Amino acid sequence: MPSWFFIAIAGHLSNAAAFIIDKTLLSTAFKRSATYAGLVGLLSLLVIFVIPWINIWPRGATLFWAIISGATFVFALWAFFEALRKAEASRVVPIIGSLIPIFTLAGTAAFLAERLSAGQFAGFALLVAATAILSGGGKNGGISRITIAVAILSAILFAISSVSGKSVYMEVGFLSGFTATRLSAALTALVILMFFDRKAANELRGMVQSKAKDKAGSGKRAAGLAILGQSLGAIGFFFVQLGIAKGSAAIVNALQAVQYAVLVIAAFALRKRFPKLLNERFDREIIITKIFALLIAALGMALVV
Repeated sequence: MPSWFFIAIAGHLSNAAAFIIDKTLLSTAFKRSATYAGLVGLLSLLVIFVIPWINIWPRGATLFWAIISGATFVFALWAFFEALRKAEASRVVPIIGSLIPIFTLAGTAAFLAERLSAGQFAGFALLVAATAILSGGGKNGGISRITIAVAILSAILFAISSVSGKSVYMEVGFLSGFTATRLSAALTALVILMFFDRKAANELRGMVQSKAKDKAGSGKRAAGLAILGQSLGAIGFFFVQLGIAKGSAAIVNALQAVQYAVLVIAAFALRKRFPKLLNERFDREIIITKIFALLIAALGMALVV
């Protein structure tokens, strides 16, 4: 199996662990959807520590696509959390999770001349189907047309970020491309917090100040868990991007079915202690459906490599 496959799997597993920590132990809640998008974007500034090792920087059209990749990622996060704010995660996540790889495949085929073999395409389709099944199944609830539109917009922006990022990696290599796109993400986050949503900036500032004042007991524990969760999330994102650089961007995004599979298994195992981990129902029909989806995901993984 190619190395990028295992790199992508490691990234999605790390993202799953980060999600579990956040949901079960931190219970972090943001009042404004732009706050978390801004936070993630600002954390991208950590790439400044690798700048001394950068020998080649993107220029011209490559620089343009690096800026697009970082900017669309932050705006995609903003749209994603705005959709989550308006509707149940079990209604929003299947839409976004299944559309991202589809839009990514369309983009890489149109602009990067990527072609999947018949077996890879079958595996890709199975992974997308598994993602839709595994990420759904929460409590019943409606979803408005505007929320569907925001969710689709988020998927499109995530796909644009992946496709443009892949093109940058192809031109200047992974380290240079990753650094440039993350600097763009950080700049975009600053623009959002300074000009688009000042209330989100105030919320983020207030959270930082409250964390600084809370030094003892549960505050230290929460801070430590927050650092662990963010670190796992950063590692996951890094590996997913490295997988995109080395392999198929569409398949790497489709492999997020692995992340949802881990979350479903964790939600089932921890359902008594953490019943709201995924807001998941576990009646007989749901369990059978999820097991079927896990088998589909396993078959899809076998076919894409």
